[in-house]
Amino acid sequence: MRQGILFIILLLLLPFAVAVQDLLPAIPPFQARILLLPVVFCFGVIALPLVPALFFAMATALVQGLVLLQIQSGQAELGLTVPVVFFLVWAIVLQMASEATHGMRWEVHALGSAVVTLTLLSVEFLVLCVRRGGFPLEMTVLLRILIPSVASLLIAPLLYFVLRNLVPVFIEEANLAKKTNFSR
Repeated sequence: MRQGILFIILLLLLPFAVAVQDLLPAIPPFQARILLLPVVFCFGVIALPLVPALFFAMATALVQGLVLLQIQSGQAELGLTVPVVFFLVWAIVLQMASEATHGMRWEVHALGSAVVTLTLLSVEFLVLCVRRGGFPLEMTVLLRILIPSVASLLIAPLLYFVLRNLVPVFIEEANLAKKTNFSR
């Protein structure tokens, strides 16, 4: 029940994060954008059990795919396949990292947010390069990928502690071993 409420709150937070990240100003020197969606994604995947985390990854992929949907010459440049595969793979990796560190930790959330943002922007860049037939690797492109990743690393702990206080992470009591009491 409680995890269902957490899941619903996180689902409602996805479009809110996209709206807020679009309202935030670009970082001046290279006009890099701050991305909040990967930070919310990492929190949700680490906070939820595996099956709801995979559904949350699918919802995040849908939101990200719709944000990036651009039609060029009658075809979508970035469809939904790449975000779905990307977020499902990262959901599994972050679940394994959460299990390896014995639960939800802010360090895993911060590093995961930075790495997910870095790989998200890199994969989008590579897919667009393949689609458009060029590979313009310049310092500006690299900085537009690295700056949001560093920003995610810095924003993630703040978001983690705010969400952790608003929506505590619940532990299933059914999974804990109960001791039998033979006394009368």
